[in-house]
Amino acid sequence: MRSLERSAAFWLRAYPPSWRAERADEVTAVLVDLADDGARRLDARTALGLLRGGLATRWRQTPPLWVYLPYRMLDLRVPERYRDWVRRDMTSPGHLRRNLLGRAWMFAMPLYVALTSDLRDEFVVTWIAVALAGTATLLCVRPEGAARRRLQHHARPGWGESRTVGAFVWVSTSRARIAAMTGSSVLVLLLAVGAAVWSAAALVAPARLVLDSLPCDLPASGPCFEVGSTVAARDFAPGVAALLAVATVMGVLLAATVVARRLDRRLPVRPEQPARHLLGLRPQARVGVALWVVLVVAAALAEATGAWVFAVSAVAGPLCLLLLPSAVVVRSRARATPDAAFVDLWRVAWTGRPVAVDRPDSELVPALVLETR
Repeated sequence: MRSLERSAAFWLRAYPPSWRAERADEVTAVLVDLADDGARRLDARTALGLLRGGLATRWRQTPPLWVYLPYRMLDLRVPERYRDWVRRDMTSPGHLRRNLLGRAWMFAMPLYVALTSDLRDEFVVTWIAVALAGTATLLCVRPEGAARRRLQHHARPGWGESRTVGAFVWVSTSRARIAAMTGSSVLVLLLAVGAAVWSAAALVAPARLVLDSLPCDLPASGPCFEVGSTVAARDFAPGVAALLAVATVMGVLLAATVVARRLDRRLPVRPEQPARHLLGLRPQARVGVALWVVLVVAAALAEATGAWVFAVSAVAGPLCLLLLPSAVVVRSRARATPDAAFVDLWRVAWTGRPVAVDRPDSELVPALVLETR
């Protein structure tokens, strides 16, 4: 791309993404033809004209503030006449960035408190961990699936409303599900790592957080107490070891006597799923799972060394040991049923109910495509 074309592309960013997707190439070609010979960038008059036209186009195509702000900041549904704009907003490049920026106000007050408190360093580390956990979760989510869910929330017709959204129409499609082997393998990996590192942290952590109720100095007509926290040495390692052993035994019994029987009874008679297709893990999702493993190990290591005094491992360790045998049983049955979805096995294991037939999903397609079908 030449310098002049890059300059035109830069100033055309003032226009909405949907407008650029339809007309940017044509307008760029016209601007290049009209430019002086040897010009490397647009002149100031042309650039300001593009900026003014882009802002005006955005103003005309954007709903009024009383519709736009609740949609962007609270994810509320918009009136029917603005749903085509919602479709363009969600299907154009950068929709995830705009969605996250619209929710950024929710973190303003907690961040302000964290940065101005006496425990600023601890709060900063906690927020970094929260940001990494959010990033790992987003990497595990399929963008097209998330966009379709948001479209269904905002643009799916209600009772008595039209099924068309601009030049698009809602149609039935097969529902995407995670394959049983893929989902169960990830679950076993996370529970195994959590059981190992959090159980070790619960046994060797040198400190714990204790809440104390102390008399306060404020004058009052009656007794006054305030709650404070102190860090004390851990002195209940035998009790933690007994709790971990009990959780392990109960997990094995639960997997052998309940989960395995439910799966063996329900899976052989599961119904056909004509409105479903199975998916594996995307490469980005593998990175997200790896990041979750790193976060779990880092949290357990911080607690084991005394850098983090919250007794998370005393709860997370036994919980992982309780669930791990059931997850192993689910994975063994998933190996024998490669055409099943992870949600089928987990629902049967958790509730004992038979596998339900998935209803078709819905998506927006151009009306012209629908006519050719």
